[in-house]
Amino acid sequence: MRTGPNITNPQWLVVFSDPKDSSPDEPLALRVVARLLRAFLKPGFRHVYALRPLHTSGHWLYVNHSLTCLDLFELPQEFADCLTGEVVSVRARRPVSWAPRLMPTCVTTIAHLLGVQAWPWTTPHALYRRLKQEELAMGSKKPDTRAADAAAKAAQEEADATKAANEAKLRNMKAGRSGRSLLTFGETGETGVGKTTLGAG
Repeated sequence: MRTGPNITNPQWLVVFSDPKDSSPDEPLALRVVARLLRAFLKPGFRHVYALRPLHTSGHWLYVNHSLTCLDLFELPQEFADCLTGEVVSVRARRPVSWAPRLMPTCVTTIAHLLGVQAWPWTTPHALYRRLKQEELAMGSKKPDTRAADAAAKAAQEEADATKAANEAKLRNMKAGRSGRSLLTFGETGETGVGKTTLGAG
């Protein structure tokens, strides 16, 4: 039996990026705000928006709070493939208490969408840090890397043992090549390196 998608706590991709530069055709107020955002906010974290896949159509639901309106679009997969910026995967939650938003900004809009706390003065970078800290509390599962870590440790120990064995063999080979036989020549009494001829006497 097929069941519908879980819409109670959907998984969102939260994207932090810089908005595009304002054009001279835009109103002066929008250009001033854009300049202020560029001057005071951390590069790469001057804006935030969110999107998630729509299981019914294969498209994406796009939520973006701009300076003039709230965009809510259905976009094709190609848009998600072209994402640029810092992306955090977050499962939304339902707060147990009322969470008033005093002033709509891109941060407070996305925070309200996810069910996390944010103030009008919260910056996108501050929201990013909060989401990274609350990933486990918001339902994201930390990958279990114990087996991989154990395998990597065993492989490293094996590599170290092989390296030590090879170095020991190399030292033995060098010692064999550098050893010289000291022969005493009966005629001169000279001690040095020489060849001996073995045969029947």
